Amino acid sequence: MKTIVKYEMEKIKQNKTFIGALFISLFVLAGILYVGFYHAQLYGIDREGVEKYHQIVEKSTGEFNDQRVKKVLTNYIESYQSNDANTKGFDLFSWEIANTFIAEGENVYDQINDAMKQGDKITIDQINLKSIEEIGFTEFQEPLTMGSFVTWKDLYNVTNQLFLLISILSILVCCLVFSSDTSRNMNSLLLSTRLGRKQLTIAKIIAATFISLFIFLFIHGLSLGAFTVYNDGFTGWDTSIQTNFSMELFRFPVELNQLQVFGLAIALQFLSLLAIVAITLYVSATTRSPFSSLLIGLGLFLLPKALTQLIKRGPIYHLLNLFPINNYSVKDFLTLMSAKTEFFLAHFVQNMILTMVVLVAIAIIFNFAVYQRMKQYQEV
Repeated sequence: MKTIVKYEMEKIKQNKTFIGALFISLFVLAGILYVGFYHAQLYGIDREGVEKYHQIVEKSTGEFNDQRVKKVLTNYIESYQSNDANTKGFDLFSWEIANTFIAEGENVYDQINDAMKQGDKITIDQINLKSIEEIGFTEFQEPLTMGSFVTWKDLYNVTNQLFLLISILSILVCCLVFSSDTSRNMNSLLLSTRLGRKQLTIAKIIAATFISLFIFLFIHGLSLGAFTVYNDGFTGWDTSIQTNFSMELFRFPVELNQLQVFGLAIALQFLSLLAIVAITLYVSATTRSPFSSLLIGLGLFLLPKALTQLIKRGPIYHLLNLFPINNYSVKDFLTLMSAKTEFFLAHFVQNMILTMVVLVAIAIIFNFAVYQRMKQYQEV
């Protein structure tokens, strides 16, 4: 079996379509990482934004309370009104917090600019700030932690885009596995061998799954490496997801930090990929050409997203939200699975477990269906 699996993996790797797609994917990957990390808004015009960001974060990290928020905004306003060029610049960290806590309708920046024109300055006590309680942040036994969040939001955005790239590349890999043999009329010969209908089919499933998972791990490994350089390590990993002001998940009901959220996202995408691979392999086993297999595979992958634009409520809508295209985004799965109206169950953890179980079940069912299909295959 091991030899057959290696042979099937070599067949995939030597396929010209796969080689071409892999080559293009590397350029797309480089673009996603460059734009997502090294051309991000945080860098600023002077390209020194990241360094300034980490300096501000270091002074602001700690227990999330009204006093700490006031301290951050006090420093922000003083820096904004400073004549020192070294302290000026776009402070995205404090700007996001200011957008959250400064009362709506109060244009602080106009007030500051008017005061500066008159040679005066605005203080924090002259600004109407909301409290944590007024905004409605979720409370737990332990207080929330405030810290770096802008870079983690960028990581989540990159992770979302990488999943689409990995899924499309995996669909292309899997659509070649069975339909390419069918298109060359090789099935009659291959399936008539002693191991053809059993071990060969299993070997093809294993080979396609291994290559897809390798692509998944390789791409996310590169992404994490790029992120550690961009973020200067894993600074902010223990920041509460509720205090990621860029994502506005203030009322998220589960106590999770940003590293835990990233781990859940990777686990969900991993299981989603297993389901996508299994479904595409079944499509490949039932079609007569790689091109038609690719079209159908991509269509099935994207269809649930299109259907959610037509069906907004009810059991069918809940069912559609179980599919990877509707929950691969970090913010989407956190929002959907914690909302009673969007999913089957009432609690985030329950919905997360349900989704993972369904994805595993889909992978098992469709892989078994592929095995049965090829076992009973007859040339038409």
